[in-house]
Amino acid sequence: MTASRTEGGDTARRALRLVEAVVASGSPAGLQELADTVGLSKSTAYRLLRVLQEEAYVSRADSGGYRVGTRLMGLAAEVMPRADVFAGARPVLRALADMSGETATLHLRAGDEAVLVLGAESDYELRRAARLGSATPLHRGCSGHAILAHLPAQEVAAILARAGDAIRPAEVEASLASVRADGFALSTGANHPGLRGVAVPVRTTDGRVAASVAVSGPADRWTAKRATAFAEVMVDRCARLSLLFDAAEAPGTA
Repeated sequence: MTASRTEGGDTARRALRLVEAVVASGSPAGLQELADTVGLSKSTAYRLLRVLQEEAYVSRADSGGYRVGTRLMGLAAEVMPRADVFAGARPVLRALADMSGETATLHLRAGDEAVLVLGAESDYELRRAARLGSATPLHRGCSGHAILAHLPAQEVAAILARAGDAIRPAEVEASLASVRADGFALSTGANHPGLRGVAVPVRTTDGRVAASVAVSGPADRWTAKRATAFAEVMVDRCARLSLLFDAAEAPGTA
């Protein structure tokens, strides 16, 4: 079901897309680049960016272009207290994306969903877009299954019960058993038609699942054979991420 759109909300949506584009650029982005990315005229993008700059959501870099502003960084610090984890995870995702040629993403659990919190996109024109904040059900797709498979059994049962008629519990349970046995989850078109993904869990030293990392791309290019073979590389790299989550949750490191 498509959510209804609030009348008169297009200006706010355009401003939000500009903020997302500035964050995704990773370096100061020019006005024309941002306008093209969001699909706005240069004049419209400029007006919206001026407002965002006045409110400190973006700022002008000395070398030109726009970058993340102090107010946005402050909000991020409030909702993402483990900023060091994400800073450390970024090069790991970039390495996975470069080695595979596909998009690598980090997902955290939020209730019954897996939320994309960090991404490194493929260089291919046709690729999986890493849209920050996008969420998918834990019971559907590789990024969710990699987390769900390692939750306590009672918690898994409760999540599947809340999914109701949207799933066949026996099929999901069989898939989760495979994830535990293989060490990775594989899915095709589960959340995004035409895409195939492989995901591995990020677990702390006490065995708790902290996140999942997925590598995904067009199914005809990112074949099941390639994705499955790459899972071993992902497991090795994600061991480094486990250390980051351990350090973030150690006493005195909040």
